[in-house]
Amino acid sequence: MGKAIVRNLALAVCALAIAHPAVAAPLRTSATAKGLLLGVAVDMTPFRNEPIYSETLRREYNLLVAENAFKFDALHTARNTYNFTDADALVAFAQANGMAIRGHTLVWHNQLPGWLTGGTFTRDEVIAILRDHIMTVVGRYRGKIAAWDVVNEAIDDATGQPRTSSFWAQRIGPDYITMAFQFARQADPAAILYYNDFEAEGSGAKSDGVFNLVRGLVNQGVPIGGVGWQMHKINPFRISAANHSNAQRLAGIGLEISITEMDIRIQLPSDAQELQQQALGYGDAVTFCLAEPNCAAVVTWGFTDKFSWVPGVFNGFGDALVFDASYQPKPAYTAMQSVLEAGQGGTCTTAPAAVANLTATAISSSQINVTWNAVTPPPNCSVTYTFHRSTTANFMPSASTLIASGLTTTSNLNGNLAAGTTYHFVVFAVDAAGSSPIARTSAPTRGGGGGTCHVGYTIVNSWPGGFQVALSIQNTGTAAFNGWTLTWSFPGAQTIASLWNGTATQNGPGVTVVNMPYNASIAAGASYNDVGFTANGPAGTPTGFAINGVPCN
Repeated sequence: MGKAIVRNLALAVCALAIAHPAVAAPLRTSATAKGLLLGVAVDMTPFRNEPIYSETLRREYNLLVAENAFKFDALHTARNTYNFTDADALVAFAQANGMAIRGHTLVWHNQLPGWLTGGTFTRDEVIAILRDHIMTVVGRYRGKIAAWDVVNEAIDDATGQPRTSSFWAQRIGPDYITMAFQFARQADPAAILYYNDFEAEGSGAKSDGVFNLVRGLVNQGVPIGGVGWQMHKINPFRISAANHSNAQRLAGIGLEISITEMDIRIQLPSDAQELQQQALGYGDAVTFCLAEPNCAAVVTWGFTDKFSWVPGVFNGFGDALVFDASYQPKPAYTAMQSVLEAGQGGTCTTAPAAVANLTATAISSSQINVTWNAVTPPPNCSVTYTFHRSTTANFMPSASTLIASGLTTTSNLNGNLAAGTTYHFVVFAVDAAGSSPIARTSAPTRGGGGGTCHVGYTIVNSWPGGFQVALSIQNTGTAAFNGWTLTWSFPGAQTIASLWNGTATQNGPGVTVVNMPYNASIAAGASYNDVGFTANGPAGTPTGFAINGVPCN
């Protein structure tokens, strides 16, 4: 939706931008120059009654969406009756001022009229009503609406499974979603058709549920083109690597994304520090959308705190938008403006290369240090690094632990790890044009006794088929521990791994090794002589021991 629409709006922006004494340049001017749709949800009451409200819309935004004017109960007032007064007014305003329009929303379990939910309709009749609604509404604005939120909030918040309590799911069945997209495509072959939901922008059950839903639609050939992330957030909020990873997996199945309903609510009364924190979140959202090629738009749910839904729904919270109740720009506005105006002398247009020489090195039983070479930033770009960790090989960043994002250094020390465990790492570079390919590495932590000590050994006696060696194990920690894993290799022989648990025999080429019985517990400060090779303690044992006098720390 975003890039093509913005190109068509570019010429209109200069003519429509209105000077404002409080700001240097309208947001829409810089957004259009950057190829971004920057939008706002419109409350029709102040739109009709407060000139400063509509003036601000015209000056600052290149995309509009109705808060309620396009919802089912507002438009479809009786089975065979529609009221398009507000919807028509908004569309006419947008067209007159060179603005794109999003349609919100065609199918939702809320804001349905009583004649529908209280009716005794058969399944076929409900399908007919759904089809009539979509064909009538989308058909009326065919060619005028850039994108439609076809289905809204169809995934359960807690489980990530399809919502079964929905009127549509109960009266039609789960295939109402496929029907809705198909009806919308018949009504307008050109509009981008979206699935829209909240708490679907990062990682977790809800995000995975949305991804599974839309991936299934794509695989079935359903005409879905995008996913909307509502992003109603609590201050402080920052974009994370999980957001980037989620955007990229949606791009991988051919879907664009839009931030569709963003606000960042603050517990009242707000102070200057909280407003600065809020500004970071809004600035992050614009930076993110400029960085991810499949991000088409950033839309806030309103723009002035005077007409925000937040105080009426979230008790004790407010100040969620970028203009205050007096229509004055807040730090959040300035943050968005700064991101949009950055690099006007030269725009970052190239994603960075992948990091090179990514290396993980265990430095103890609980720490691994990861290093990489700095990436040379493309022209007009600055590069930061995002870092993920997992115990699963070949993991995707969206299914992992985010360690850090926005790093400017080229190393990261990972602590509090489990001893004797292999960890896998992904690092990628990020600039304003996008993300680099991911780079991978892995390393095991040292054993629970403090690591692996490769030491010399002493031949005690020889006999046919092999030899016996002496190993002095000394626990230098503060508590007793039981056993560990032994490994041993010899020139020309395979590596042998064995639990030191009694009298196990393992054979290498030409070598026989015998583990002699031992006392189950080695007390701190005591020594024990037995056969052995290289020791690697299991997770959970105290750090500190020595083998043949060589300390393992």
